[in-house]
Parts: sequence; C-alpha cells; structure tokens
Amino acid sequence: MTSRTATSARRSRRSALPLCALLASAALAATGCGERRGSPGAIDAAAEPEYGGTLVIASSTDLDAANGLVSTEVLTQEIIRYALFLPLIGYDERLEYEPVLARSWEMIGDTAVVFRLRDDVRWHDGTPTTAHDVAFTFERAKDPATGFANAGYFERWTAVEVVDSFTVRFRIEPHPDPLAGWPFVAIMPRHLLDSIPPERMRQAEFNRNPVGNGPFRFVSQRANDRWVFEANPDFPEALGGRPYLDRVVWRVIPENSAQATELLTGGVDLILGPRAIHLAELDAAPGVRAIVKPSRKYQLIAWNGKRAPFDDARVRRALTLAIDRQEMLAVLRGGYGTLASGPITPAHWAHDSTVSPLPYDPAAARELLESAGFRDRDGDGILEDAAGRDFSFALTIPAGNEYNRSVAEMVQADLAEVGIRMTVRPLDFAALVAAVTSPARDFDAVVMAWEHDFRLDLADLFHSRALDGPYQWGSYANPELDRLLDEASATADREAARRLWARVQEILRDDQPWTFLYYTPDLFAIRDRVHGVRMDVRGAFTTLPRWWVAAGPTIAGEETGAEAPGAGGSGGW
Repeated sequence: MTSRTATSARRSRRSALPLCALLASAALAATGCGERRGSPGAIDAAAEPEYGGTLVIASSTDLDAANGLVSTEVLTQEIIRYALFLPLIGYDERLEYEPVLARSWEMIGDTAVVFRLRDDVRWHDGTPTTAHDVAFTFERAKDPATGFANAGYFERWTAVEVVDSFTVRFRIEPHPDPLAGWPFVAIMPRHLLDSIPPERMRQAEFNRNPVGNGPFRFVSQRANDRWVFEANPDFPEALGGRPYLDRVVWRVIPENSAQATELLTGGVDLILGPRAIHLAELDAAPGVRAIVKPSRKYQLIAWNGKRAPFDDARVRRALTLAIDRQEMLAVLRGGYGTLASGPITPAHWAHDSTVSPLPYDPAAARELLESAGFRDRDGDGILEDAAGRDFSFALTIPAGNEYNRSVAEMVQADLAEVGIRMTVRPLDFAALVAAVTSPARDFDAVVMAWEHDFRLDLADLFHSRALDGPYQWGSYANPELDRLLDEASATADREAARRLWARVQEILRDDQPWTFLYYTPDLFAIRDRVHGVRMDVRGAFTTLPRWWVAAGPTIAGEETGAEAPGAGGSGGW
C-alpha cells in the first residue's frame, strides 16, 4: 500500500508537464507528437521501405474478441479495423472521410445514403466481400441482442437495402454528421457469422479464429499468450497492397519490467503503455525511442449508483474532492496528461475549458460527507452513517495490472484520510466486464479507461434510457441531462451544440457519476529498427500496413512468433 507519507514526499518531485503532453491536451488536428528524439517522418525520410521481417508487440493484456460486432477493447478494435478487416470509410490525417471498402458514397438529401463498394476485396477464405456483408453487419449491430458496443452510431439509421452485390442503400433520419460512426465499424463476413444467433455472437469460435479481408490475416493464437498475423499478399494495390511486414505478433507480457527487458534485449519491438516514470529511461536507451501520442482517452472511477451511498451526488462529489488526482498524475503518469473535468477530452471540439475540474479539497469533502449523514460516531477514525454502519466499499480493478493496482493504493490512502475504508478487489478482465456491464452491476466502484469517438454521443454512458445497458456503469439519472443529451446529439449547428455540450459537462462535473481522473496521451516505446510509424488521434495502428523493419539479425522466435515465452494478463477498457 502506498502511504500518505510516501506520496506526500513525492509531491515535491513533480515534473513539469512535457511538451507532448501539452500538445496532446490541446490538439484538435490529427498530427501526433511522434518521438521525442525527432518525428517518425524525419527519421524515415531517407530510408527506403523494405519487405519482410516480424514486428513483435508487447501488451499487458490479451486481445479481446477479434469480431467488430462484440469487441469492447480499444486496441483490439484498432487491430480489427486497421489490420484484419475493413470499414466502409475511414478518416484521413485531416479527419476528413476517405474511401476504404466503399469506392464512393452519395448522400440523398438528409434521409438516405448510397455506398458503392470495391469489387476487388475478398475475405481471406477467397469469398468476395459484398453489399450483403455490409447489410448483415448493420443489422447485427442494430440488434440489441448482439451487444454491439457503439449502437448509438445507428440510432437514426432506420433501414438497409442491398441494391446489387456492390451497392447498398440506407435510410436515415436527419441528424448531424451521419457518417461519423462508419470509420469505426469493421464489416464482418455474413457467410461465416449469419448462422450464429445475435445473443451468442460474443461466444462465437470465429472471435478466436477470425477470417478478415484486411491487409493482415490471422494465423494462430494462444489465450493469454500471443496472436500471430501475416501479410495478405492479395490485398488490393489501390488500398496499399501487401503490407511491408511479413508478420505481426501480439505477445502478452503482464509486467512492465519484463516488457522493458524484452524491448532492451530485442525480444519485442514495441511496448504498449510503458510506465510513464520509465519512459525517459527507455527513450535514452540505445536503439529505442519513445512515442507520446495524443489520444481521446481518459481515466475514471465509476461509482455504482444502484448501491448506497453512491446514489447520493454529495457523496460522489466528496469522493472526488478527497482524491489527489494531480499527485496521481505526477507519480503514476510522470506528468503526462491533464486533470479531467468530464467525459469530453480536449481533443474534441465540444470540450469546454471553462468547466474546471474539481480540486483536491479534503476539508470540503468532509463537509459534504457530514451533510450526507456520515461522521465518526465511535472515534475509530472511520465514518459511519446514521445507522452506525461504516463507510466502507471495494474498488474493483483489472487483475495483474501494476498501474491500476498503484491507482487503487493511492485512492485508498487518500480516502482513509477522510475516514473511508476502501479495499481492493482485483478481477480478471472477463469477470470484471461481466460485473460492470450486467444489469445487476455487481460492484461498488471500478477503475476504468474510456475513449470517445469523433462523433460525440454520451447517451449510452449517462442517459436514463440506458440504465440497463452495458455502459451505464453509474446507474445515473438526471432529467436535465437526458434532455440535453438528446438535444445536443440532434443539433447540426456546431455553435449551438457547443453550448449544449458545455452544460452537459457542468452537470457531470457537479454530479460526478464517475470521478474523472485525467486525460492521458498514449505512451509507447519502440525499437529504432521499426520505421514508417505514424500515430495520431485516430489510433496507434492506423498506418500499421506501412510500418517496416530494417534488415538485421533475427530475434528469438521471430520467424513464427510461436516459441518465445509468454504469460497471461488482463486489463481495462
């Protein structure tokens, strides 16, 4: 456990916020910070790309289901849409739409859209990708039984018609930026999935043995150990052709120290999310560089409003005031990031910088707790309610995750100072997801991370109509917020919408259904032999097919990615 003495001593050693972290907080464009020893473009400018070689990625967590209809984990979704499968359209570097599986599209007024597909894209089993696959994906995503994570994308999309094998027409209700969800939706193969009932899609064998149509194809996987993908030699030239890399291996290495050792000794090429306090050291190591990427992510603690006392906004606000998030940011994130005021990050146009984050104020927290009926009635240092019950609860975290354990320990120490007893409840990722997404909400509080899309829709997270949905973790209801969320998502005028979203942020800041900890850039460490790397707010793996490795000695297990040792792990959203 991290003691108050230890954390207070570290307060004097806080580092200044790095330049890239500041850029990540202010970036509205898609340009990433790149490496601190020069941008990726500058490093690779004089280099000629080479075909061949294997890229080995180290992650503390296994990939989620390799099925865009049911995956809920951010990096898995990136692998799905940038490596294994294709969306209809994508975002270019200016965050404007570009064709991918669709050659073109046409808006028919504001009530319909027609997509015309490429006719040269095949599933990796040789079957053509057609409009029937697009219609199937849409229909399954719309079906609540599937559990599609972003059902809000298609809330106002009412019907689909297959015009011919490569033309599909949708009917829609008028709403702002209707295409915004499609870059995040990978098209799935109807001929392999249509026999699976929507309610069984999460358990489909396909999810661990996917057949895609993207630049890489699935080779093998071992649970909590590794996934192996190889270049698709038949990927259309018009979409970039065969990737430069022969293979990509995703290895599960739970411990940060073990990941760093593997990187420094050549066992892996890329670490996802190294500890911020180690980033400068890794960047200074020979043959390694650090990357700080702007993101749309924030860290949070969700309070279960179905359980007292978390159904009281005064208590939730007091909990936030009692947690020294700035200290957490300095100690655990090395200063990379900024305090969060709500669920809209500075990377989005609707973020309102005038809505200030709640401060660290233990005295104000104690006053709020007392107003809610909590005081130390027996002198044991723990607050009790009017019935004499201790204020105690369990904070659920992903098991095997060093960072989240440290977050929990610092929260535990802060809350103990205001008289709240907190225990830590580690769960493996599958059990954690089941606990927080089930209507029963089997948890008191949970540490999570979330990434919002470019089209803002917070209804699944905070609207009362989503109370039984998988992502309304706080079981929170506020009639004014419901009205604002409905109005903001339907408002086409950006300035008018901005005012509505500003009020949304004020309400959520004051009610604290979640404690919004901080907005965070993404951190990576990568070997210098990997070239062509471009990361930005669209994702880490947006340009993965164009990455390449310089010729050099083969590392252990590189040819098949099957022999190097690995271990299990789990993590958060």
